[in-house]
Amino acid sequence: MRRIVLLSLVLAALTACTEPRQALVVVLPNPDGGSGAVTVTEGDKSVLLDQPYAATEVRGGAVAAVKLPSEQVQQIFGQALAARPILPSQFMLYFISDSDQLTPESQRQYRAVFEDIKRRPAYEVEVVGHTDTLGDRTYNQQLSLQRARAIRDQLVRDGLEARAISTAGRGALDLAVQTGDQVSEPRNRRVVITVR
Repeated sequence: MRRIVLLSLVLAALTACTEPRQALVVVLPNPDGGSGAVTVTEGDKSVLLDQPYAATEVRGGAVAAVKLPSEQVQQIFGQALAARPILPSQFMLYFISDSDQLTPESQRQYRAVFEDIKRRPAYEVEVVGHTDTLGDRTYNQQLSLQRARAIRDQLVRDGLEARAISTAGRGALDLAVQTGDQVSEPRNRRVVITVR
């Protein structure tokens, strides 16, 4: 009788191994090396995946953690991974007071913005200008749009397509640092560049 029970257990284990995989879930690392987390539930059993390359599969209606080296993940999902779009990026560049001239530090940072855009096979760029609260509302609206257009013009001079770049001015709305009226605040004199 013991042999029959043992044989039944071995046969059940072999059958479970030969069941076709119904689902495979793998957590991919973020660009910074960390990861999010996901819980996979099948019936009354759950598996938490909270590390890069943590994986689980569902076979025969049962969920179980599995070990998949990154090379195997590349082999299984390589085409899908290669087709993923580059994630959006956001940059802030700052301006000298009452002008559309970048600060020296932002002039250096501009290169990183341009390089991020150029590495994308297709891109869409949104440039939104802002001001501090010095000056009146109409003037600040015009200055914020002037700042956004100055960045767009520089990007176009450097080889990007103008039709892929949109501009807007928000004046003293959406302050990065809340201040009262007529306050000079360097962190509010900015453009926010979103690259998709």
